[in-house]
Amino acid sequence: MPRLPLPPLSPCRLLRRRNRFLVEADVGPLHLPNSGRMAELLRPGTPCHYLPRPTQKTLGRLVLVEAEGVLVGVDAALANKLLELLLREGVFGPLETLRKEVPVGGERLDFRARIGGKEVFLEAKNCNRVEGGLALFPDAPTLRGARHLRLLAALAREGHGAFAVWTVQHPLAQAFALDPMDQALVEAAEEARQSGVRLLAYRVRPTLKALEVEGELPWATLR
Repeated sequence: MPRLPLPPLSPCRLLRRRNRFLVEADVGPLHLPNSGRMAELLRPGTPCHYLPRPTQKTLGRLVLVEAEGVLVGVDAALANKLLELLLREGVFGPLETLRKEVPVGGERLDFRARIGGKEVFLEAKNCNRVEGGLALFPDAPTLRGARHLRLLAALAREGHGAFAVWTVQHPLAQAFALDPMDQALVEAAEEARQSGVRLLAYRVRPTLKALEVEGELPWATLR
């Protein structure tokens, strides 16, 4: 399966999370490209790996953390790169054209593509919350996620191809589910499914050198 190379990372140790997008590490402040809670991952003393890229406010970008003896990806922005990798590898069919950050219906979807002669819209989602082998999304309620799913549903009803793709950056995931605590998202996902949107989840194994897509995860429904 495809692999997304990572730039050279440096080790550090987490001290605390200062706000949604900033953590303090033993090397200094680091940008956290993820708004999820991640309480089980961002514990004081946790070994981490970051991309050194100094700015006025931070020394770099947090990419991986160590948890339960494995590496877990915390850079949510890499979900887009992983989905683009799958598209270019032809996982969803022969790719003819690809556009990014496409305005549609007052929102922005991650990709608009032409695959096998059909116009297709795709949205990438990141997940790194795993409990007992079950990957759960979201880690925090996401009204934006529900809007995107309803938009994809409308596009599918118009005859377009539509995909919502979750990349789970946690190698211990054995299945994927939407957290029923976010009922708006669950209802939007069901509308999308019934409208013809393909809802897919892939397990990704992070290493210090790459994110390796291992394969599709089975979908579980929680009540």
